[in-house]
Amino acid sequence: MSSARLSPTANLLRRSRLFALPQTLTPPQEPPTSRVTYTSETATLPHPIRASIASPRSSLARGDWGLKRPLPAKSTSAQARRPIVRILEHDTYEHVTDFESASDHTVTLEKFQELHMPMSLPTKVNYATSIVPRHQSPFETHLDNTNTSAGLDQPGARQYKHSGPWLAGLSEAEFHAYLKKVQRGRPAIMHKLREQLVAKRTAERKKQAQDNGEDLQALSPVQVTDEEFQVYLKKLRADPFALGPVVFELLDLPSSPAVPSDRIGQKYFQSPGTKLPSAEYAVTGPPRTHPSAGLSYSRSHALLYNHPKFGPQTYQRPVEARILRPKGRFKGKTAKAIAGVGGIAVEDLNAMTFVEQGSPPGLAAFDATIPGGAKYYVTPIRASINSEGRINLASYRASASAKAPHGLEDYRKPNTLKIADYARGYQRTVPRLDRGMRRNTSAPGPESQGSTEDIARNLMKTLSS
Repeated sequence: MSSARLSPTANLLRRSRLFALPQTLTPPQEPPTSRVTYTSETATLPHPIRASIASPRSSLARGDWGLKRPLPAKSTSAQARRPIVRILEHDTYEHVTDFESASDHTVTLEKFQELHMPMSLPTKVNYATSIVPRHQSPFETHLDNTNTSAGLDQPGARQYKHSGPWLAGLSEAEFHAYLKKVQRGRPAIMHKLREQLVAKRTAERKKQAQDNGEDLQALSPVQVTDEEFQVYLKKLRADPFALGPVVFELLDLPSSPAVPSDRIGQKYFQSPGTKLPSAEYAVTGPPRTHPSAGLSYSRSHALLYNHPKFGPQTYQRPVEARILRPKGRFKGKTAKAIAGVGGIAVEDLNAMTFVEQGSPPGLAAFDATIPGGAKYYVTPIRASINSEGRINLASYRASASAKAPHGLEDYRKPNTLKIADYARGYQRTVPRLDRGMRRNTSAPGPESQGSTEDIARNLMKTLSS
């Protein structure tokens, strides 16, 4: 009914793709450092900040993308079979639409969805053991909460988003700006603190009455005077251990990292137990987005891959990983190997299986003789989103039983020594028995006979073994 009351122009603008594009997100900030860093302006961002736009084939032939002006076919349909663009500016000073290709994030999303991986809460993956980390879905009722969710009243409920900032991640200027914001809201904070004091004394009064056998319905409401409230404030200010949890609860702040061991014997503002759904978020900070980031909405990994010939399989089809950087020293430190799985860079894949089954070619050092680059097959096990919005993917090297139904094999370098030897016309030689007799050809003595007998005896032992 509301769309019928709109004018034709308003209805046109409402259905236009030009006005349906969401606002651009803030690009990820680089960590502050005093060292010289080298970055690329054309490198792919960790997460997209602009929407990707696709056009149907009927409109693509005319260059119509639903925008202010058509886009040239030389930069869109002539460059790719399925062009996808992102708009940088609708109208520049030169009266053109500034755009670029958005296939980087779009194709990465499609590759990730082909892995059929549910999103998990971040956990540490220990490659020194064969124990697979436990999967915990971020869509559980007691975990998928914000500061405005109704499920926070349930026992054991946790939240991934707080109304207050993470103090450990604020700069000095941001911290002072937040202090000014808190000072402006001081009356509301004092009112909330008084309500907490009343609730605390009411609970103590009910517990005392229950222990004495009194009627709980006949209890009168607890009243807190201004003098009692000021005394309570002075006690909190004098005890940092008691003031810390109250401040975190009033301002709805995420818990801070653990206190260093050198300050355990000193007085400090103690933070309460973390309400974040994962222990990793308590160290690195709360997530910038939802813990799933909208990549997958599956709550479990209870999927069964049914092979058309061999039936149900324990593992899904292995994925080919490309070794991006082999092991070695990088920037003066021992660097781990980095491989790419579905467009995602993964560090130090299944290190413990490399010892058991042997390292794949190209992992220890760069090898330019491998056709197409160094690759091997892996089985993804866990996928999560860290606090900075990056994808953390953990995988183990694919076993022989996982690769056998699909006829997959890792690349093996041929024995180049034998091929080179045969190319030179190399023939296998046999030890000569008269090698010791050449030492003294004039008069063979007992030494030459003994050495000849030793050679013959060793040759017989070799043949018999």
